[in-house]
Amino acid sequence: MRGIDRSFVCTSLVAGLTLAWAAAGPAPSWAQSPTTAVEEPASPITGWFRLDVDSLGTQLWFGATHQLGGVALASDIYVTGTFAELDLGVTLTFGKLSLTPMAGIGFDFAAYDVASLIAPQLFTTYIQGPIYFDSWIQSFFNSPFVDGARDLVYFRAFVVYELTEHLGVGPQVEASLYLNESADGAGDDGLGSLPVGAQINVGYGANSTLGIFLGYDTQYEGDGAGITGRFTFLRTWQ
Repeated sequence: MRGIDRSFVCTSLVAGLTLAWAAAGPAPSWAQSPTTAVEEPASPITGWFRLDVDSLGTQLWFGATHQLGGVALASDIYVTGTFAELDLGVTLTFGKLSLTPMAGIGFDFAAYDVASLIAPQLFTTYIQGPIYFDSWIQSFFNSPFVDGARDLVYFRAFVVYELTEHLGVGPQVEASLYLNESADGAGDDGLGSLPVGAQINVGYGANSTLGIFLGYDTQYEGDGAGITGRFTFLRTWQ
């Protein structure tokens, strides 16, 4: 993965948008996950666009959900630099709870090769009154494709409380657990990052959300202040 360390603490992809969330009732305008954005779908296909800026640089997502025989088929693409990822899954809705298991494959087009198998993955969202919960669990298997690359399990979760119709705030935690050592040195497996901080979601107009995560990486050992974060813009449509 030339110039791209997919095993660094960051974000990868986002749960697929599903029409089934209409059954859970209206979502707050600041809710960040695309799974919460559609209340009364007018089309069998819904879509979303997401832009993130964090330690991986600028990343773009495009995704959609197609209703096929009563099944909500979620798909998305993720791109940063010359790395591109395709993910497929299904969204299962149980009242206010939404579960989206997915699997993906990543390509490094600069290296003309496959770069990563991203599976299994599970995205969870839950809305109860003014409380919104969002979690990601992802597995990245890079070493079968790139010599010396590390495999990892990535976790992210936050709980946001609705202060106003267009503003939600709450705590967030992330973790990266490396499953093997890199080719550059021994002892770099295990817990590699553990950022903790706060998430702020702001409604930015119809079907648009601005998300800001700022925190401190408790595992950081560099010369900087250990500040980490992510700025996100999300837009959905139907």
